[in-house]
Amino acid sequence: MKSLLAALAAALTLAAGNATAAGADGGLTLVYWSARDCRWCTWWEGSVIGSGGEAKFLASPEGRAVHYTVVKKPTLALPFREADFKPDQKWLWPRVRDESDGKIKGYPSFSLYDGQKLVVYALGEEEIADKLLPAIRARMKP
Repeated sequence: MKSLLAALAAALTLAAGNATAAGADGGLTLVYWSARDCRWCTWWEGSVIGSGGEAKFLASPEGRAVHYTVVKKPTLALPFREADFKPDQKWLWPRVRDESDGKIKGYPSFSLYDGQKLVVYALGEEEIADKLLPAIRARMKP
């Protein structure tokens, strides 16, 4: 049983690594920018009754078409630091540090990348329908 669990864990790790490499190197990657003390972020993440936009998005065709990754800083009051980025997200750190893709204007917000090219930035749930979803749909493979 332990070896079965170990094999399953290894397979999941390998699959996650492949998805990450594909997202950063040549697929659609959606970055969700967040902070642990962001009340609007908890609404998106579904920890408030009646919310759960994140789960609904991830179950949608658009959500399944992207590699979804979360970059979450400890508090809204602090800027992002390199330590806030997981190893598979390190390619994003220089972009945030140098604001080469523009400034992150609020939370929750989203950056859609095609490979490593920024396609669209969306602030808040309001811009998901108007900006983010159309940009994903335009790039989805038939």
